[in-house]
Amino acid sequence: MSLHHSLRADAAASAQRTMVVTGASDGIGRAAARSWTEAGATVVMVGRNEAKTAAAARRIMSETGRRTVHWEIADLSRQDAVQALGARLREAHPRIDVLANNAGALFLERAETIDGLEQTFALNHLAYFTLTIELLPALLAASTPEAPARVINVSSRAHQNARVDLDDLQLVHGYGGWRAYCNSKLYNLWFTRALARRMDPSRLIVQAMHPGVVSTRFATNNGWMGRLQRRLMDVVSVTPEQGADTLVWLATAPDAARRNARYWVRRREVTPSRLARDDERAERLWRESNALARVDADATIAAALKTHAVA
Repeated sequence: MSLHHSLRADAAASAQRTMVVTGASDGIGRAAARSWTEAGATVVMVGRNEAKTAAAARRIMSETGRRTVHWEIADLSRQDAVQALGARLREAHPRIDVLANNAGALFLERAETIDGLEQTFALNHLAYFTLTIELLPALLAASTPEAPARVINVSSRAHQNARVDLDDLQLVHGYGGWRAYCNSKLYNLWFTRALARRMDPSRLIVQAMHPGVVSTRFATNNGWMGRLQRRLMDVVSVTPEQGADTLVWLATAPDAARRNARYWVRRREVTPSRLARDDERAERLWRESNALARVDADATIAAALKTHAVA
């Protein structure tokens, strides 16, 4: 089966479902959105640039002949924007079957967001955390024991190179763009494990995956150095469609429903680094994320489970 037909077959199981994907204006986010749309799902594409995101959504509708694509614009590095996005999505789509946390970036120079957070941490990790918590009511509303809702966190093999100091999550000391990126991808795995421990897998499946080195505009936001790095990465990169394959598959795959809180590469479960399996540190990150996002995620989870209890 060709990759195109493989993606189409996996996406076919997504018909009549609502999928939300961040970082959807380009790369694997856009490729996944197209596959799900073609199969009949309602897809919400989240991007930062309105013109680019709207153009990507309109192109998908033109190519597939389907009008079930929506788009939302948000700067996911800002906590107020993430929370506002969550509220808009709950209002417009009270039942969400799949959330794909995909938006991310690499920043060679250290900078802080309006919230005083290092921008890699804010975008690549805390946005995953906050948006997922915001959308839990909609995810649980769509969930059934036969088809539990799913959260898919796009991580990276780069997590193996993380050098974490939990007392300096913002890398005030010893910042490096690659270090910040690797740390954030480790945080994606810790978040996956911490959230899964709090959820009944018959209600919510949480997975993480590595898409491969994908040929996109990733890292080109860093001037000539970023463009050079991108050219070097392109030598060994895969297409966005190839990178999206595991993401699309995880949205409906029975194997993924039977094995919760796992890390997947090319549709295969892979054991992440020993550090990525450190649940004590994962819990520490969960607590720190609660404080930085100014939420009580455990209380939100408890309330959502009570509201959407299965009879």
